[in-house]
Amino acid sequence: MTPTRIQSMVKRGDEVREKQLRGIDFRGLDLAGGMFSECDFSGADLSGANLGGSVFDRCVLAGSNLSSAAVGECVFTRCEAPAVRMPGAKLDGVMFETCNLSGADFSGADLGRAIFDSCMLDDASFAGMSVEKISFSSCKLRRADFSRVRVSATFYQTDLRSAVFSGCSYDKTIFVESNLSGQVFRGQFFQNCQFADADLRDCDFEGATLAACNFKGAQLEGGNLRRVQAPQCLFPQAHMKGVPCAGGVFTQSIWIDAELEGADFSGANLEQCVFHRARCGAASFADTGLTYADFSYADLHDADFRRAAFMRTKMHRAQTEGVRFSDRVGLLPNDPDLFAAEEFSAHRSSS
Repeated sequence: MTPTRIQSMVKRGDEVREKQLRGIDFRGLDLAGGMFSECDFSGADLSGANLGGSVFDRCVLAGSNLSSAAVGECVFTRCEAPAVRMPGAKLDGVMFETCNLSGADFSGADLGRAIFDSCMLDDASFAGMSVEKISFSSCKLRRADFSRVRVSATFYQTDLRSAVFSGCSYDKTIFVESNLSGQVFRGQFFQNCQFADADLRDCDFEGATLAACNFKGAQLEGGNLRRVQAPQCLFPQAHMKGVPCAGGVFTQSIWIDAELEGADFSGANLEQCVFHRARCGAASFADTGLTYADFSYADLHDADFRRAAFMRTKMHRAQTEGVRFSDRVGLLPNDPDLFAAEEFSAHRSSS
């Protein structure tokens, strides 16, 4: 089967089915809109080819070369494509579903809004890729390389423990229910990222910027948040027992119902933070800035607030047994207006 014969079939709209195309030279050919089913492209050279809008169903592309090819809007379903090469390819709108792409090379490719669903991507390289918004759902990405990438992606229920993120920045990246435990993100930049219910145990964020990020329900035990810049972050229901957060900037962050027993916030800026019902037993808030912070209903037993700077800092109905203070100037142990509202609500409920 010759390349020109395949091109003619594609142009006529014929399905190319069960063809042996191993090692064939398709360089630069126009195969846009092709329908390929159960074809073997192993080792084929498709570099520079136009494959836009094509469908590859249960095809084999092991070791094939698609470098600098136009692959936009293509669909690859149940394909075997280990070690496929796509460096510099244009893949905007491409979808890979249940494909084996282990060892694939996407380095320097333009993936635009590519989608990977239930794919094997172990040892794949995305280094230096360009992306608008890429999506990975239930994929295996062991040792996948995202080096030097501005990551704007959705990772849903994805194991990223051994993925490589060196030299990255993150913009609106979503890591929902993904496993990043043990990752090192020191000094990296995160903007408007979502870590809801993610496994971040033993992650090192020291010195990182975490602007307006969401850690709702995330597991952060064993992690490191020293000296982070994390203004306007969300930590409700976060699991952070014993986590060091010393010297961090957490202004206007929310910590409602968070587990913070033994956490170390010494020297941190916690201005206008809300700790309603947070469990802060034996946590250190020594030398912190707590202007307009609110610890209402929090469990603060045995916490350390020595040398903390209070200014209208609320501890309404907080548990304060064993708390250490240098002084209480600027502290509002109970909020009269809130007391009145609670009394009114209780009276209405009983009447």
